[in-house]
Amino acid sequence: MKQLFENTKINYSHTVGFTADVGGRGFHLPRDIALNSENKLFVVSRSGAFHTAGLRITICDIKNNYFSEFSKFGKNPGELYWPCSIAFDSIDNVYVTDEYTNLISIFDKDGNYIDRWGIKGKKEGEINFPSGIAIDDKDQIFITDNMNDRIQIFSKDGEYIHSWGKEGSGNGEFDKPWGIKIYDETVLVADWRNDRIQILIQIFDKEGNFLDKFGVSGTNEEELFRPSDVAIDKNNFYYVCDWGNQKVKIFDEKFNYCGYLRGESELSEWAKEYLDANIDEKKARESFNPVIKVDDVESHEESARIESYFWDPTSVLVDKDQNLLVLDSNRNRVQIFEIG
Repeated sequence: MKQLFENTKINYSHTVGFTADVGGRGFHLPRDIALNSENKLFVVSRSGAFHTAGLRITICDIKNNYFSEFSKFGKNPGELYWPCSIAFDSIDNVYVTDEYTNLISIFDKDGNYIDRWGIKGKKEGEINFPSGIAIDDKDQIFITDNMNDRIQIFSKDGEYIHSWGKEGSGNGEFDKPWGIKIYDETVLVADWRNDRIQILIQIFDKEGNFLDKFGVSGTNEEELFRPSDVAIDKNNFYYVCDWGNQKVKIFDEKFNYCGYLRGESELSEWAKEYLDANIDEKKARESFNPVIKVDDVESHEESARIESYFWDPTSVLVDKDQNLLVLDSNRNRVQIFEIG
């Protein structure tokens, strides 16, 4: 349990997912998660460069119900090559960024392919390595144009509206932006590589006017290193997916540091059912040590050795019931915490 303030606590609840590198129930090197209006959880599995069979988008929920999956590796319409982020429009159509093809692919809520758009380049309306995506209440598409160090806004049909930002370390400037979230009229951007100059989470209005920022670069407890995503709960606590430090860092509405989560995962229901059906693997696991302690090891290596910890967390969100979902990429799972 993490105590933030007197009336705010965070408790680990359960885990969804396990490794499934050829499709089916589970995930493989997932990059992003999002919830649609029906509270269905969509998980983007990017899979590996030399093992592409696990690439797909899984539809499930946080109660461990598995519904279906769609898409696969490729460059044809309906296929994805390097999928990174996912978001929904007002009718629950699914928009997925592809960092390799520089396309935004669109599917309906059941995963049926609709269309795709995008042109690679540096000019206005062109994109290069689209990483994050968010959609506002007017169905405007906000893209973190990673290699062009800017945010671009499009209609849902791909028509260019406007853009803001440029490469740099000043207010309103970016160095490889990744995650993006929209809350009412406010846009939050995880400015991934600007940790060196202490601008990490930048806050704007939807016209791109800079409002505020927070974050100090480094590997100490209160610092951030390569943040990938950010979310806010109903009490205006910020949850930063601190990818480089293998943690989720928590800040209050005035950006005061409150603490961190390292991960507390137990086996998911899917993993337990798999082991019950594969007795030899279950017996082998009984002698498995889930905690291999080594003194003075850096955080990434420590996460690789301790099964309950986050290992390369990439995405974070807070649902309408105030559950905090953290995508634990290298362990192919979503850890779920209750905020209360």
